[in-house]
Amino acid sequence: MRRVEMLNRRQFIYGGALTGIAVVSGAALPAQAAPGTIPGGGSDSLRWPAFDRETRPWTRWWWLGSAVTEDGLREELDQLAGNGFGGVEIQPIYESQGDEDRIRWYLSREWFTALDTALRSAAERDLGVDLTSGSGWTFGGPWMDVRHSAGRALVEYWELRGGQRLDEPVKTIHPPHPELVDEERLSRPDLRPPMSPIPEPDLAALVAREVDTGDTVDLTARVDEDRKLDWTAPPGHWKLTGVFNGWVLKRVERAGPGGKGLMADYFDDSAIRRHLDHFGDAVGGRNGIRALFHDSFELGGIDWTPTALRDFARLRGYDLTPHLPELFDEHAAPEKRARLLTDVRETFSDLFLERFARPFTEFSGKRDWLTRNQAHGSPANLLDIYGAADIPETEYTGGENIPIPGLRHGAGPQDPVPLVWRMASSAAHLNGGKLVGAETVTWRDEHHHVSLSQVKPAVDILFAAGINHVVFHGTTYSPQEAPWPGVNFYAATQLRPENPWWRYVSELTGYITRCQSILQHGRHGNDVLVYWPQHDVWATPNGGGMRERDGELTPDYHWDGEGWMYPHPSGADEVAGGLERRGWQFDWVSDRQLAEFDGGRSGVSNGRSGYAAVIVPGAELMPVGTLAKLHELAAAGATVIFVGAPPRDVPGLGGLDERRNRLRELTAALTAGTDARGTRRVGAGRVVITDRGGVDDALADAGAVREPLADAGLHVLRRFHDEGADYFVANLTAEPVHGWHRLGTTAASVAALDPLRDERGRARHRRAGRGSQVQVSLDPGESVVLRAFERSRISAPGYRTSTPTEERRDLPGRWSLEFLDGGPDLPRRRTLDALVSWTELGGQEAAFSGTALYSLTFTLAPADAKRAWALDLGTVRETARVTVNGTEVGVAWSIPFRIPLGEALRPGENVLDIEVTNLAANRVRAMARAGTLPDDHFMSWRTTPPGEWDVEPSGLLGPVRLVEVEG
Repeated sequence: MRRVEMLNRRQFIYGGALTGIAVVSGAALPAQAAPGTIPGGGSDSLRWPAFDRETRPWTRWWWLGSAVTEDGLREELDQLAGNGFGGVEIQPIYESQGDEDRIRWYLSREWFTALDTALRSAAERDLGVDLTSGSGWTFGGPWMDVRHSAGRALVEYWELRGGQRLDEPVKTIHPPHPELVDEERLSRPDLRPPMSPIPEPDLAALVAREVDTGDTVDLTARVDEDRKLDWTAPPGHWKLTGVFNGWVLKRVERAGPGGKGLMADYFDDSAIRRHLDHFGDAVGGRNGIRALFHDSFELGGIDWTPTALRDFARLRGYDLTPHLPELFDEHAAPEKRARLLTDVRETFSDLFLERFARPFTEFSGKRDWLTRNQAHGSPANLLDIYGAADIPETEYTGGENIPIPGLRHGAGPQDPVPLVWRMASSAAHLNGGKLVGAETVTWRDEHHHVSLSQVKPAVDILFAAGINHVVFHGTTYSPQEAPWPGVNFYAATQLRPENPWWRYVSELTGYITRCQSILQHGRHGNDVLVYWPQHDVWATPNGGGMRERDGELTPDYHWDGEGWMYPHPSGADEVAGGLERRGWQFDWVSDRQLAEFDGGRSGVSNGRSGYAAVIVPGAELMPVGTLAKLHELAAAGATVIFVGAPPRDVPGLGGLDERRNRLRELTAALTAGTDARGTRRVGAGRVVITDRGGVDDALADAGAVREPLADAGLHVLRRFHDEGADYFVANLTAEPVHGWHRLGTTAASVAALDPLRDERGRARHRRAGRGSQVQVSLDPGESVVLRAFERSRISAPGYRTSTPTEERRDLPGRWSLEFLDGGPDLPRRRTLDALVSWTELGGQEAAFSGTALYSLTFTLAPADAKRAWALDLGTVRETARVTVNGTEVGVAWSIPFRIPLGEALRPGENVLDIEVTNLAANRVRAMARAGTLPDDHFMSWRTTPPGEWDVEPSGLLGPVRLVEVEG
């Protein structure tokens, strides 16, 4: 193998400069980040904000059975810290077979020894640590008895004729314990959770309804301790409905030994206290924990709590008991039942916030911990639950349908759901919070099939929705002696050293760190507030996309938005999606959150965040209090925009006539006397009623500012810094975007910062009327940060866009191919007349996963060597480290696989070396076919078992050519 001088890429680009500007091909500054704010005018205007633990990506760190060692923990933390991660989230989960004797039982003395080692070792490596608030996910464990566990309503019916009495007891037979979840079938029976006896369910209410007249009698108090009913039916045909306090008997998801047990009742404050007190007493006030983490809710049919009827009366103002027959009868009058269901669902939403989300944050705050909480999946208004957390966190499994040419969609591709992700970022913005988390690429593709080039667009589309704290899903602790490919979690993108592309993972973490330093800096730039019509969702028969295990009374709002966001019953998704596509910067707001806002001539503000206007995107149902708040905001000077029409009705059943009358009064006050444009002055402000086509004008008139960069199909996120605005811009389309584009903000100068290659310079910029234009050049898959300065003129070299011209040079010749590292075996060295996949070269190559070196010698005429060239690698499976004439020029790991060569080329003979690393999939497939793939831990394959996989193309497929780029 030829020996080459592997200089650090940034040493090459910046010539070793530590201060000032080192110019190579007109682009750039040193990679060292400057602390503090970013002033304009000089070289500091092109520096990234300071990097720290939180600007770097984090990863979920699973401990299977907590079978960890102190040395192993330190080694894995070394790997993470050395490759650009900022922290870990420790999640102890189910055990793997064969490791039972090494298990550290959750919350045992031995387990805390491991935790303390991890906390101490992480601090020594400047890594942060979050800790899940239990083993596995959802609150609960063996300390949760049946009566404190998640509840469900059990319903029984009896019929009596006039003069009859009920002879049988008023009781129900509780369904048995459900089957054990997957991982609990894997290990020894003594590791399984206890099967507690199921108590006889208590009666919540017994109601008699006369079938013909509808007369209703509450018989609850007529049932004695022996479950006997003391009541003789009056004349008529009576149907008795009995509701009992049952239990779901759902276990904590994927819990490990010592943590396996029943899930807590999230609507019961005593159950939540029971869990938190047990956890808090065990963990104490340990230093080194940044936040407690609560995973997405997978509540599996929880739809009742013993205090439900009392809580309903307190929160909704009327007694639910007489209406229980309609509530549990799918054939009852649709409108009345929809109103009852709306009120019940809103009640459980309130309880979820009141008894879980807020107490969780209060509990953590008393111990100087933050909370990271994934609200999605909960049976509640997600905006309120996200808003109760210190760090709201959304989720993106990946597999997105993004039309970048060459981007593999993966197993089970689906459309991105940015309107759902915006709920987490909106809650943070409204609270004045800095961080918005995202569980990222949970299951981007089939196991061992995920490439770095697939991850970048997933991250970019999250950034464009306001996410700025990526937490990968994730990294499994693997014993040092575990055979390749190590221990892996059953549903994950495997970010582990055994993964072949791990050698380049620092390229991904560096990219994310630079982006997140911008996205966490300054303040958000959203100036449109969009009302979230939750009541329209609650009023639908299934509550918004109810799935098989969701409770009808409390449907869960899953992360993918199916049925509750896409589509939204009022069309709010179409309105908000249009705003997003046209570059309006907006946040969602709930009824509860809107109540905190005040109006003024400059818009609305809650003291932490301000907006130019409020949009109601077609809500059909709206609480009177919310419409009154909108009237108040307009009267104080704000602009309120109704898309389509004002709400037609109020939700819910209690006090219906009075609330409807008040709604009509408010609607008249808001809309009477509107002009031809649908505008009416209301106090110091105005109300606009328009169709979707008139939204842009109404927002512009209110002083909101859209970003015309979106007209080219670009994803645009705006943030403000002290002297102007920062823009994160990504091209996730199928076409290049080249040319002059307007900025929404006025700029005296604009800097361009490339977070992929850490190149920075002064962007081409010009005034256009009262606004500004900037030259943007982004091929599909590329992204850039634009920093606009309102008054300052920066002094810096011009930014090279690396836009390819029509000038191209193919690189003919024979390639030398040498396999360097990987397995199961190293294929022999060979010479290639043409670039083909390794899988076409033979049996060993088809099974190989690892790294190989391609080498080629070519010549350039003196005139050609002076041109500005980039190396276009064509198709790469999957990453490529490029060295020219003994000097490393970069790593190509994302689409497009193109690297500027700067001054690396020379006249005459040039030597090109390209190290290419493929995926683990082919080696895993070969091991499965040979019967040598470890199967001692539960895995779930997304498509088929590994032995049935097709081989994945691997290596440098090309075509490889030089392309001239513009300055």
